[in-house]
Amino acid sequence: MKKAKKESKSKAKGGAMVGRIIWELVKFCITAFIITNIVNIILMGPLLPRFERHAKGGKYFVSPTAQTVRTPAGSYFEFQQGGGCAGFSSAFVLRHSGVQIGGEEAFKEVPFQMKGGLAFPKGITGFFKKRGIKMTACTGNFAALQNELEKGRPVIVVIRSFVNKSYLHFATVTGYDEEKLYLADSIQSWVNVDKDGKAIEPALDTAPTSGETVYYNRTIPLEEFKKLWNTSMLKMPLYRNMFYVCKG
Repeated sequence: MKKAKKESKSKAKGGAMVGRIIWELVKFCITAFIITNIVNIILMGPLLPRFERHAKGGKYFVSPTAQTVRTPAGSYFEFQQGGGCAGFSSAFVLRHSGVQIGGEEAFKEVPFQMKGGLAFPKGITGFFKKRGIKMTACTGNFAALQNELEKGRPVIVVIRSFVNKSYLHFATVTGYDEEKLYLADSIQSWVNVDKDGKAIEPALDTAPTSGETVYYNRTIPLEEFKKLWNTSMLKMPLYRNMFYVCKG
């Protein structure tokens, strides 16, 4: 009898100890999650949730303006040398609004830069804030991105450079349909629409929605884009599906 009671007490103590260990692990994980996201907000800026149930249409292309596709050198798209995608994507959006600016010039104005020509996501919002433009960094779903694009201007997104790789890239979306997403990308080696493989000219076609000319120099299948767009990592768990919404 005594032996049975001792075994029962021993099991109870063991169970309580296991429970305490599990609770301490849970508290550690919760604390680490909170601290990680506080640091992310400080370094990269806050994200506004932006989710919508449905997209307005199945396809849409932003129509180009002369300021957007024509650079001072006479080429359609600017290509970065090294880093600077935050500046080149921001400049592309500004040129669409009629502001003449080059990617290198814009990147010099982008705040919150790291070494090697990289910029934190809040560098985009900071750049437009300097110019009196309200640009909000958002996290959301594909329908929200589609509906933002249908306002008639290019949308900057944050994507992975390659699937399952951690290096991030700013790119400008100019259209979508049922199969692909269409981008104006500043990395010349990723241009994939020219027939000769020279990666020089953009694709100019007729938009199926409006009959107007559309423009892009890179296409990505939707399923691949969604993988690239998922930038959530252990060090930044909430930072995924990022895009920028312009107010006004």
